[in-house]
Amino acid sequence: MRDSDARRAFLRSCRTVSGVLPDMDTVLAWFAAKDRRDRFEVRRVPFAALDQWDFLPDPLRLGHVSGKFFTIEGIRVETDFGPVPSWDQPIINQPEVGILGLLAREIGGTLHFLMQAKMEPGNVNILQLSPTVQATRSNYSRVHGGRAPRYLEYFTEPGRATILLDQLQPEQGARFLRKRNRNMVVVVDHDVPGHEDFRWMTLGQIKALLGRDDIVNMDARTVVSLIPLADPDEPPDEGLLDGLPEFCRAVFRSYCRSDRERHTMDAIMAWLTGGKARYGMDVTPLPLDRLRGWQVTDEAIGHESGLYFSVIGVAVEARTREATRWSQPLLHHQGQGLVGFLCQRQDGVLHFLARGSLEPGNRDGMEIGPTIACSEVAARAGRSCAPLFLERFLDPGEGTVRYDAVQSEEGGRFHHFRNRYMIVELPEGQDLDIPDHCLWLTLGQLWRMARHGHVNIEARNLLACLGAPEAGS
Repeated sequence: MRDSDARRAFLRSCRTVSGVLPDMDTVLAWFAAKDRRDRFEVRRVPFAALDQWDFLPDPLRLGHVSGKFFTIEGIRVETDFGPVPSWDQPIINQPEVGILGLLAREIGGTLHFLMQAKMEPGNVNILQLSPTVQATRSNYSRVHGGRAPRYLEYFTEPGRATILLDQLQPEQGARFLRKRNRNMVVVVDHDVPGHEDFRWMTLGQIKALLGRDDIVNMDARTVVSLIPLADPDEPPDEGLLDGLPEFCRAVFRSYCRSDRERHTMDAIMAWLTGGKARYGMDVTPLPLDRLRGWQVTDEAIGHESGLYFSVIGVAVEARTREATRWSQPLLHHQGQGLVGFLCQRQDGVLHFLARGSLEPGNRDGMEIGPTIACSEVAARAGRSCAPLFLERFLDPGEGTVRYDAVQSEEGGRFHHFRNRYMIVELPEGQDLDIPDHCLWLTLGQLWRMARHGHVNIEARNLLACLGAPEAGS
């Protein structure tokens, strides 16, 4: 399948909410039945009760006895970017590159994607929709002693499928140390074996589910975000946009190249490169018991203020997972965060306000983030520590809310970590005083930068939520 054919197939799939599962009621009924039938147990336990996990010395860290999976380590951060010049924190060190893969197939003339109903111990509702394959190297090399993930061969064995998308993308730099995953979309032209945990869905059905809270997981969202909804190198094909809501048409046009973009790609690269050169961040490893403001107990590693996050232990039983019983640490989040893009029509083209983001786990300095990414909004709103533009989302005023849903973050490493995701459109012509580390970009420009790993996962998660044909977003 040529790139141009694939992009037209993606757009047709995005516009279609009827497929193998004929309507959204059927999609939701299948998911609800899975949730009722497959019950899982996740219990919080002390660190001493974690099977094959222990505190390892020199420096003190929490890790698996195999040396695989991941470790919880301590770091000290010093930076000249942002209002806080130095802090200590735990962080997840998981150097393995995992696979997040969607298997695609044309069914009835429409491209469908094989989605999995998958439990994760940290999900607030346990069961969510994930990509076809979602696995770390330790998982798919079967360090846990369980089964290999279903359909893995389509992503690892040459010739089993045609690759449409294959990119290394960064994970949360505030919680992971230089972590990346391989994001893939592959297509086959033949039947594949079915399974009760998997269903074929159109891109339009996936986008529609993204309008609901806590159904499509973070790993699916990051892969979906990389699927272009138009050809970024061509003007928009207006015939393909007939019948769509007005804002939805503006989204698709923002993917396409035009002579009305606020900045050139060369200028955007210069802005990002300048940010990487201008701001620094030193990250020094520390033992967990020497982190300023953090306490290590038998039950948790937490901040003395009660804010931010804590490290806890859980024991899990799950019949449908490759390993049916295990225990592990998770990063527990108490409060709810907010991740948002401000957007605006500028010279008739929809632009999104991006922000340079420098986090201790970033591999290459500054990345492109959304307008705002704020943890524990309730504790920060109205205070001096509130991030710039927070009030634009909490009280949009003349702005139009184009997207608003609560989404769970990665449930395999985070416990009950949820963010409210929002997109707010400002009135055309309204001036906004923006700092040097912010820049207006079109969706096509964000997509191009994401292809090369420059866009962080919070921004990619928001991009995935755009383009739902029924919601008008």
